[in-house]
Amino acid sequence: MNSKLQESKVKQLFTRQEVITNTDILYLYRKEESAIPEATVNWRIYHLVQKGVIQRIGKGKYREGKARTFSLELSSKTIKAGKFVGKEFPYINYCVWELAAINSFSQHLINYNVTFLEVEREVIDSVYRALKDVKYKVVRIKDITEDLSEYAGYVCVRALVTEAPVLKEKNGQVASLEKILVDLYCDKEFSPFQGNEIYHIYKNAFNDYTVNESTMLRYASRKEKKAEIEEVINSIKRQ
Repeated sequence: MNSKLQESKVKQLFTRQEVITNTDILYLYRKEESAIPEATVNWRIYHLVQKGVIQRIGKGKYREGKARTFSLELSSKTIKAGKFVGKEFPYINYCVWELAAINSFSQHLINYNVTFLEVEREVIDSVYRALKDVKYKVVRIKDITEDLSEYAGYVCVRALVTEAPVLKEKNGQVASLEKILVDLYCDKEFSPFQGNEIYHIYKNAFNDYTVNESTMLRYASRKEKKAEIEEVINSIKRQ
């Protein structure tokens, strides 16, 4: 398998360009195996990704090297809140994340934290009341009138956009890096992190972690911000 993968030749593709595509790899293999089926090429691409020769950054798009996965660290309070909602409302979609996550890639660190619990829009009030009944400091996003720093330690209940990119992990359903990046750009409650700061956040996130651009842009489309976020991504690539 190693000889068929032609790892060194795949790596040489990156001397001419930062991102390669399925077509580039297909053309490489067909130089020596003219009749190789696309299914076989796709299987080889899978092995190249698994071995860390290339990393997938979008549909049919790859960068060199092993994927660097962003791990969302959650406090015990956030994990507990997520599990509570998962138990009390077993048939709804939800996800949790924390504002402190952006300290991994923001220019200006924040010294406070807010837990975001996102649920289907129709059950926001029910989830809010359920959390309040068990003595959580909780607020609905519609009730926030001050800067987020005024709600340090709160659980903020927000609407979960349909088809949002969430991850199922042992601690429950959590927001993906792609989702967090799009939300930071789009949502008014994150205005302190927009402007010039969003470019620092995006640049550091893309430098430090493997970000799936296709996933980001699909989600951005759901928020009608695809063109704007695509421009931010292209801007940081030109820097």
